[in-house]
Amino acid sequence: MGAPELTNCCGVSLKYGTIIIGVVQSIFAFMCMILSAAYVKHPHELVQLNDASVLPQLEILRTMLIIISVASALQCIFSIMLVFGAAASHPVLLTPYLILNPVCLFIYIVGTLVAVVHHTGENNTPYIIGHLFISFVVTVIVSYKILIVHSYRQYLKRLNF
Repeated sequence: MGAPELTNCCGVSLKYGTIIIGVVQSIFAFMCMILSAAYVKHPHELVQLNDASVLPQLEILRTMLIIISVASALQCIFSIMLVFGAAASHPVLLTPYLILNPVCLFIYIVGTLVAVVHHTGENNTPYIIGHLFISFVVTVIVSYKILIVHSYRQYLKRLNF
């Protein structure tokens, strides 16, 4: 049994919804890539804490920033491919987006669960509830975007593009 298919995206066609998703996501991914790449050289400027004992090791922070920068670059490239694939009606160009985003969503959910488990020992109930709420909202939004792109890809495949 496959995923449910949509017929429109918030009142606009699947094609234009997919293009809007690609444009917005490529802008956001490009900004993330630039910001994380800018802090790779001096990661200590990113974290300014009063207590230096909780400062993460700079090499770990630098490695995380490099990984975020590379993932953002891939996301930017795949989002631009999404825009061109939707505009030119080529379902093959939508596939990298449909592969990367579920993987990123899975990593995000695992990271959220790790953060919640890590902070359960202390009395951080407001933090945990807030973190779970924001994670739920992000998961719903990203899942909806994936469903829109998937529905448009299935529509194009039915038309034999």
